[in-house]
Amino acid sequence: MKRLTEAWFEFKGLRSDEMGIWIKQMPVRSLPGRNISRKAVAGRHGTLTYGDATYKDVSVRLECDVRDETKLPAILAWLTGDGLLRFSDEPGFAYEASVDKEYSRSSIQPKLSGQRFTITWVCQPFRRMYPEAEDLTITRDTTFENPGTAPSLPRVEIRGSGTFSLTIGMQTVYFTDVQGGGIIVDSEIGDALNLEGNELANEYMDGPLFKIQPGYNGISWLEGSMDENGNTISGNVTAVIITPRWRYI
Repeated sequence: MKRLTEAWFEFKGLRSDEMGIWIKQMPVRSLPGRNISRKAVAGRHGTLTYGDATYKDVSVRLECDVRDETKLPAILAWLTGDGLLRFSDEPGFAYEASVDKEYSRSSIQPKLSGQRFTITWVCQPFRRMYPEAEDLTITRDTTFENPGTAPSLPRVEIRGSGTFSLTIGMQTVYFTDVQGGGIIVDSEIGDALNLEGNELANEYMDGPLFKIQPGYNGISWLEGSMDENGNTISGNVTAVIITPRWRYI
């Protein structure tokens, strides 16, 4: 285990040791709780559990020392707002974190210089791989692996035109009259976009936003379709580029 003099956290691309912060103790990071409710039902043993299969935020609290008080204004200005949060004992993961609590601050020792303060982040329930995995460029039916432990919300860029369908894992999305060289489905923001990413294109897709489940997932597509009169509707797909955004509980 690293000595605390070597421990650090990183927020919005800046590290605590670069800012003159000493960490007293690495923070506890709990697994996210599920958003569920329990209800007692007459005549039934135990309780009935119901919910929407989502998870709660995770709170991370950290106590720090600053020996050089002249650095404190810059530190407090930095530790605000939203950004990626990393810790030295988990360098391969990042939390999507937000600082939204007031600081409590006191002298490290009476009549001596230095300040001690506590900071609390509210984090999204899943950790993200850091650095992000490279994009997957796929030009034929194949299988790939989600190494994470939670479903990812990918950005899926489909290069093609016309009418086609794309299947990832057990999800199939149908596309009609796609123009401009392709379409983007960004499951994280919940929208389809044109290939430039500056216009909504939800009217050209029909089906669920993609979620890539942990483990191996197949990907395939069908080009074109038939209309109700039996006429052929053309379409083609040349490549699918996936920004996977692997996530971990």
